[in-house]
Amino acid sequence: MLRSLQTFLRAYGRDGRGVVSVMAAGAMLLVLAVAMIVIDTGSMLYARRDLQAATDAAALGAVRQIATAQAAAEAILVMNGYSSGDAPNVVPGEYTANPSLDRFARFDPGADEADFNAVRVTKFDTAPTYFARIFGFGNLTEISATSTAAYIKTVSFSAGTRVADLNEGLANQILGGLLGTNLSLSLIDYNGLASANVDALQFLDALAAEVGLDSGSHTYGNLLATNVTIGDLVAAAVEVLTGENYEGNPAVAKLALEAALLPVANNSVQLGDLLNATPFASRTIGSITTSAGNDLAFNLFDLVSGAALLTGAGQTVGFNATVNLAPLASITGTIKVGEPMAHMTVGKVGDFVRTSQVEIELVARIDTGIAVLVDAQIEVPVYITAAEGMAAVSSIPCVQSGSMTTLEGTTGPVAARYGTVGDATPTIATIELALPLLGTVPVMNLQARGSSAVGAGGPTNVAFTLANIENGDAKSTASDVSLLGDLGSSLTIDEVALLGVPVPDLEDIVSTLTFAVGGGLTALDPVVNSLLTTLGVRLGSMDMIVHGVRCNTPTLVL
Repeated sequence: MLRSLQTFLRAYGRDGRGVVSVMAAGAMLLVLAVAMIVIDTGSMLYARRDLQAATDAAALGAVRQIATAQAAAEAILVMNGYSSGDAPNVVPGEYTANPSLDRFARFDPGADEADFNAVRVTKFDTAPTYFARIFGFGNLTEISATSTAAYIKTVSFSAGTRVADLNEGLANQILGGLLGTNLSLSLIDYNGLASANVDALQFLDALAAEVGLDSGSHTYGNLLATNVTIGDLVAAAVEVLTGENYEGNPAVAKLALEAALLPVANNSVQLGDLLNATPFASRTIGSITTSAGNDLAFNLFDLVSGAALLTGAGQTVGFNATVNLAPLASITGTIKVGEPMAHMTVGKVGDFVRTSQVEIELVARIDTGIAVLVDAQIEVPVYITAAEGMAAVSSIPCVQSGSMTTLEGTTGPVAARYGTVGDATPTIATIELALPLLGTVPVMNLQARGSSAVGAGGPTNVAFTLANIENGDAKSTASDVSLLGDLGSSLTIDEVALLGVPVPDLEDIVSTLTFAVGGGLTALDPVVNSLLTTLGVRLGSMDMIVHGVRCNTPTLVL
């Protein structure tokens, strides 16, 4: 009997029939488990996204009717297909837009009712399961969403805009060089761009359509993180510029915008590097245009200069100009822009923009009138560095009879010295004398030494009234400094003898040369400021302009 049982077991162990069925059953369990993870998780995430969108809408509606916030939130959720049986948790409170606070500490539900400006809505719901129930996990999964909306004051502003001081010849060379094209815009074109403000949210909505982002599903944050072509930027700007809601004549700005940027239409930039719009990053595209009105503007000169800075970051661009400011005759040189910063923003208190770091090497040709020099028109090399500055929103009082907003400007240090990057004592003139038997011979080199610097300044608060905003006034943190004029005053001339021949009237020659260089560099100050204005930079000061203020925009926060 025992032997028969052993024989049966050995035969059974060698029998392969039914193995495939066992493996198939195991595989089926694995497939069901994967299906549970993929399909049920996807279903839950889809339901969670819909619930979040409905809760966002409920919070935005409730803050507009803050006295009856609970009823307003419930009504909006019902309109979006959520049952009124499970009421949302609706909490009014005070929201403080202070970036120094932890984000969860900015909402205070215990504030006085008179200070309420925000509503937090929490909604619980369930998502159906399909495969999880096979494993005993039930037919429904609990999900939840929380959204906080507040009335946030926002301001659109830029740093470094002062087109009145622009030299169109230099602007065409610098912006064209950064863009990699040839520009021939006139001062009328530049002023047309500077005076053309399009609604920022309409611009963003039009741009979203250009790049294929859907209204109602994608957010402005998705758009800001998108690489867009310059052609897309132009198309969106022109759509708003020529729309029925645009106030003014768009003809000059449209032609100037297309002339400047369409030659490089295929270049791409990340939108968030050009325009900072963080207060709206979490909102779905198209959801706030009507509620925000036309008070937040996007300036088209900033669009052109910002695109140039992004495209040409790190490049060295040459420039030259004839100058009718005796004794200064002309300047030539190169300019290099450091890491570009978005110098246009739609922001709240604490948001900021920066100007770019700039490095300039130039040669100023100066008429001295000194006959004994090899060339009476000497060439003086100057090396200038300007660190980044910053403009931030300090406050938005929204007082129509007084300050609508206050910007806080901080300037970076600026330095200038004679020479180039590698030569701090350049030869700026050579004296030659008529010597017996030798003829006219260079006998002495005159070398320049000296530097001038302006330290970082600020922060300085600058208030903008409603009239300032409507007039497009650019305001500065400080008076312009005479950096290059000061460099002329610091000039020291060293004499380097070549042949050891005494030079008659050397003191008079050096004195006349020092006077000529000082006068030439003083005349150079406005030229360099005009050059830097193209890039949103100013020596020793921060220019700022406010394009619009919105005092009560319902916005999702936290």
